[in-house]
Amino acid sequence: MVSAATRKNLLKVRVMDFITSIAILPLLFGCVGIFSLFKLLQYMRMKAYIRNAVVIITGATSGLGRECARVFFAAGAKLVLCGRNREALEELTRELAASRVTEVQTHKPYIVTFDLADPGAIVAATSEILQCFGYVDVLINNAGISYRGAIIDTSTDVDKRVMETNYFGPVALTKALLPSMIKRRHGHIVAISSIQGKISIPFRSACEYFLLPPPNIFLFVFF
Repeated sequence: MVSAATRKNLLKVRVMDFITSIAILPLLFGCVGIFSLFKLLQYMRMKAYIRNAVVIITGATSGLGRECARVFFAAGAKLVLCGRNREALEELTRELAASRVTEVQTHKPYIVTFDLADPGAIVAATSEILQCFGYVDVLINNAGISYRGAIIDTSTDVDKRVMETNYFGPVALTKALLPSMIKRRHGHIVAISSIQGKISIPFRSACEYFLLPPPNIFLFVFF
């Protein structure tokens, strides 16, 4: 049999639990509201930053590069589309122009064709971009090639070609554009890698080892 004192204490505990739960709910909702406001402001700030920003995308004709072009174009960025195939870049430009984002986008994409395996072409492309825009806000190193074949059958020339395009080329392009970012104390560099740098896949030996240095798919450098 429960005594009156015990019932009274149980009632007090229940009342305190009820009051605590009522007090926690507003606090919880308040925290959620503050977090939501923070994310909203962060989104608005990023959206405002991307609009009119000069964004270079290598390997823009297909895959992730093409999708990045669509996203940044829709956000109002000044796109610099880079690749080896000018016809494919022009086709992408027409596709973007035909999209229904004219109320946001007022800049026609700028096309630069060059081969990342050619150091001289990288220097010329960098000079052309900086002469046209004067600066770069975002560099997306997306371009890359792959090769399928057994390692014993893969020539050293293929290994060199893959390394020149997938590693040394992006490094050279980054170094060429970095001084302009440092001068403005502002810039973003994105390096897109692949899961093949972590997981070995048969017949991909020529393109796996160059992917290993970036530990994550995205590498951001801020100034």
